[in-house]
Amino acid sequence: MNNQIKAAFFDIDGTLLPFQAEKLPDSTLAALEALRHNGVKVFVASGRPPIHLPLLHALDDVSFDGYVTMNGQYCYLADGTLLYDHPIDPAALRTLLPYIEKEQFSVGFIEKDRSTFNLINEHSAEFCEKMEQAVGNVEERIETSPIYQLSAFFPEEKQTEFLAHCPGCVAVRWNDDFVDVLPAGGGKPEGLAHVLQALGLTREQCIAIGDGGNDVEMLRFAGIGVAMGNACPEAKAAADYVTQDILEDGLARALRHFELI
Repeated sequence: MNNQIKAAFFDIDGTLLPFQAEKLPDSTLAALEALRHNGVKVFVASGRPPIHLPLLHALDDVSFDGYVTMNGQYCYLADGTLLYDHPIDPAALRTLLPYIEKEQFSVGFIEKDRSTFNLINEHSAEFCEKMEQAVGNVEERIETSPIYQLSAFFPEEKQTEFLAHCPGCVAVRWNDDFVDVLPAGGGKPEGLAHVLQALGLTREQCIAIGDGGNDVEMLRFAGIGVAMGNACPEAKAAADYVTQDILEDGLARALRHFELI
């Protein structure tokens, strides 16, 4: 048994939960339970905000020790204890508003417990319906509440132009339809670092498993970085180990490979 690893961080979409699926693979559920039984703390590390998690009923049967959400911008323990938060500078968001209005881009302004869209169009309609997102006064939200992340629906070729109108921010993509926009210097590694610090652990004592472009730096940061067999090429290149596809028990196989279960 591997006694070096004390914490494990898992992306959700494409890693824990197959895209378009309603439940986690049985092998994944059993592996997570075995991992906790062996004394390893288990964390979500996702681009999703806290407000989305209760809607993902596939996670209902898993006991997580904590959550790295919004790509590391808001991290907390299972009991609600806040470990780290890093909002976007409101000045950058004020600069962005005229641009997205002109381009008619659909953008979600994500708070800890609320998500407000400037508009919903054909690109974002399905997502907003599934995640129960609605249009609201985003200008007001910028002035009254910390905005930790944007979910911006635009094609990849518009990314450089978008970021030029949102100074001090970066974009990471894990979905073909939209990008997550974060404050520069943010990302999953920053979230992991603060969680590990709170636990009194080092990066060498953690494993991270993911599949998307927003997982690349996390896989590089972790003591052991694992890419799913269905991961994007960038994630596979960043990983120490590439396991099988999510539908081929890839997560459980990776944990067995490193003698964690």
